[in-house]
Amino acid sequence: MKNSKKESNKVYPFRPNGEFYFQRGIEAFRNQEMPEALRYLERAAFFEPDEPVIMCQLAICYTELGQFDKSNQILRRVLDEADDIHYCYYFMANNYAYMKDFKRALQHANKYLALVVEGEYVEEAKDLIQLIMEEAPLASFGVSDMSEMEKAIFAFRAKVDDLVSDDKLDEVSQFLVAEIEENPTFWQAYIELAGIRFKEERFSEGLAILEDVLARDPGNLMALCELYLYAHYQAEWQQTAFVLKELEKVEPFLSFQREKLARIYAMAGDYAHADHLFEKVNQLEIMDRYAYYYYRAETAFFLNRIEEAEDFWQHFKQIDGEELVFPWESPLLLANDEGAVLENLASKDRSEHLLGVYLLTISDKQPALIMFNDYFDMTGWDFFEHLIFSEFEFLPDSLDAANCNAAVAILGRFAEVGFPATIETAPMYSFIFSFMKISIDRKYDLRTKNLDGVAAAILYQFQWGTQKSIAELFGVSVATLRKYSLEIKGF
Repeated sequence: MKNSKKESNKVYPFRPNGEFYFQRGIEAFRNQEMPEALRYLERAAFFEPDEPVIMCQLAICYTELGQFDKSNQILRRVLDEADDIHYCYYFMANNYAYMKDFKRALQHANKYLALVVEGEYVEEAKDLIQLIMEEAPLASFGVSDMSEMEKAIFAFRAKVDDLVSDDKLDEVSQFLVAEIEENPTFWQAYIELAGIRFKEERFSEGLAILEDVLARDPGNLMALCELYLYAHYQAEWQQTAFVLKELEKVEPFLSFQREKLARIYAMAGDYAHADHLFEKVNQLEIMDRYAYYYYRAETAFFLNRIEEAEDFWQHFKQIDGEELVFPWESPLLLANDEGAVLENLASKDRSEHLLGVYLLTISDKQPALIMFNDYFDMTGWDFFEHLIFSEFEFLPDSLDAANCNAAVAILGRFAEVGFPATIETAPMYSFIFSFMKISIDRKYDLRTKNLDGVAAAILYQFQWGTQKSIAELFGVSVATLRKYSLEIKGF
């Protein structure tokens, strides 16, 4: 009996694999439980990243959730590994159609039909082509008012973008260097090569390329645009003003030039000029739909065309797929002041710089601050910056990490009780990071403290109310506030 009982209590470990999660994902997908399906399929892909059936189903799930670009990234990866999975071309065509990139939708649908005679999605592909031909603008049929020069540049840019989207930076560098050697005055190749150097965080090389172009071709519009973007993201406002004056002397006549310059004017706050240029952009030849929809939404919003702004924002979110907040409705928040965030990030003052990193993590403008920012440089960041930026995803058990986490928690409490980061409260927010450093040096362990009491004491120290009113805000006693006021005196 004793042995029987022991045997019956034996625990057999459950070790799920890719097939287990795949089946759960399929079941959730059939039940239209898309977030649940995505969770299971992502787990399945983690266990079996080389299984094309799993990866394709994951891509389809992303499509259902409106994350078309992410779906296409997965489908490209599948084709790189197994180029006989022809139906990937149909799925990609479908995604491009949703993204209103009709030219690529037609290309991929036709490629699928060229490879497959009686495939599962042949009829769907034919229907998609017919729908595009009936509903899309004339340029979808191959009819375009582009000049031969513009067609050549568009094809060149499309090839570069395809390589970049596949993270083939070495290959695109070789391609661009070859183009430059063959045609030393093909300036667009230089601009693209500078962009690659920025993506590789080789910033001095990228700037040197742009300066060389301007020395040899003064007033080159695209080089000036890249210099403006670099100066903007480094918070070098005098330089941005100088470059903007130079750009005002240049009239763009190609669609992708108008697209780029419209974005520059939107970033500079000249929305009327931006809107004028956006209206002249050929919808089917947009080079960066992600940035295009973002800055069209911003432009429409500040021209008081709110419904139009919301429509462009929905297009932007369809590409991004994340639940992002409309970023222009809370302009008084320091985190939503793009210039203020960039200035803090660029500051040589340690506390202000750390405040910039913190503001970056809570900003509704992360697309503009990070996603469109080829100059975003984390190479010199230290332990604290990475902790804050990662929102303490991995928190080491140390006084340094704990006090950094507590400092950010205190900032969160300020916002919760009605004192978010603004121009007025910025000195207090910056002080928190100075306080964090001193607390670590003095072995003042915030893990053992009442953080509401500490936050109340700091708020009182910056004279944002009486002891009684502030203590009530944080739900602590006046005695607790006084205790921590004495403890942190002199920090």
